[in-house]
Amino acid sequence: MRHRLPPFKSIEAFVVAARALSFTEAASTLHLTVPAISRRIQVLESELGVALFERTHRGLRLTAAGEAYLVRLAPAIDTIRRASDALRESARGQSLKVTLPASLAANWLVPRLPDFQAAHRGIHLELRSMSSQADLEGSDADLAIWPGTGHWPGLRAERLFDMDAYPVCSADFLAAHPGLRDVADLAACPLIGIAGQEDFWSAWLRAAGVAAPAPVEQSFDNFHLLYRAAASGLGVALGVDVIVRPYLDDGELVRPFDASFKLAKGYYVVCRSGEWAQRPIRAFREWLLTQAESGAAAD
Repeated sequence: MRHRLPPFKSIEAFVVAARALSFTEAASTLHLTVPAISRRIQVLESELGVALFERTHRGLRLTAAGEAYLVRLAPAIDTIRRASDALRESARGQSLKVTLPASLAANWLVPRLPDFQAAHRGIHLELRSMSSQADLEGSDADLAIWPGTGHWPGLRAERLFDMDAYPVCSADFLAAHPGLRDVADLAACPLIGIAGQEDFWSAWLRAAGVAAPAPVEQSFDNFHLLYRAAASGLGVALGVDVIVRPYLDDGELVRPFDASFKLAKGYYVVCRSGEWAQRPIRAFREWLLTQAESGAAAD
């Protein structure tokens, strides 16, 4: 007996939610509300006659039937997505969707894009600011530039550049704190940082050989806000060289002393393993690496 296929929207909602084990993340990925995701899952469970998820006090998990269903459905969804993307590309020419932190885009990538456009006029770039390291499989982005250690399951990554970091502050702040002359002097100054990266300062101080804790007095959502806060005199921020350099060049920020250390994390160019060598991904990836290398050589 042949049964009709379940609604594709329900299948898509299931695969995205099953991969994330979160209706909230699935709703964000598919630009829906959480109740809408829940309704689509309920329709699918009703069609199949089995429960696909278990709701526990710790969150969401797949049932045995849900796990088996995901194993079979996920490759099919990925095949449909790739086939659709390929058809779109052939219809509109080569385009590339790139996701990366807004601060890195504004301060490093965008000023270099005229060089890429001059060399690759047939490739249309679409840049997207990322708020988190979303699963590439669950989005239509082709390539990402992510901060991290370079290990993301199912994805291929190549280190773009290191995170060279050093303290920065405003000239007025430094004048008001004449005792700020060395790493050890940071203990007497207000430190400001990035929300969700509370260990950023601690990791840098460990690299500098300082074991003392690094309480952060204020946190900001992104590097741009952090460096604007530092320029306004709110405290000492940790400057990631590739992002903070324009603020130093403009004189909005200064380095109170010369100490600089590399963090364990770096910035990586990341894409799906099977698409690593495909054009235009390959062309843009190779150009990025050339830009990073030329920047390092200039230093």
